[in-house]
Amino acid sequence: MDLPTPPTPRLFGTGPVLPVHDIPTAIEWYVSQLGFARDFGEEIHPGHGSVTRDRVGIQFTRAPEGYVAAAYPGWFYFFVENIDAFDAEFRANGVTALRPLANQPHGMREFEIADVNGYRLRFGQYL
Repeated sequence: MDLPTPPTPRLFGTGPVLPVHDIPTAIEWYVSQLGFARDFGEEIHPGHGSVTRDRVGIQFTRAPEGYVAAAYPGWFYFFVENIDAFDAEFRANGVTALRPLANQPHGMREFEIADVNGYRLRFGQYL
């Protein structure tokens, strides 16, 4: 008897966990400025919180003393549809772009912002 071939492994998402000093402030900023929904905060899991929007989740964990995200924040890239609507929504919420919305030579239309902790968030749509 032949055994079934196991399915090919595949990635289907990512869930960054960002160290922050103030979890409630991080959650509130993502909710009020970027339209994420609050999943849970420290009342459920001490030292941890989570937000989601569509199928994208971001978690926050309590940063160790002396941790500075802005020292080298790197960035997170979000692939989106209807990027112009995201840009307009975030600007209406008072979010200032570090890199304004523009078509890029690498085939993406994108913009970049910084969150309340200094992490860079880049949003892009294929041209």
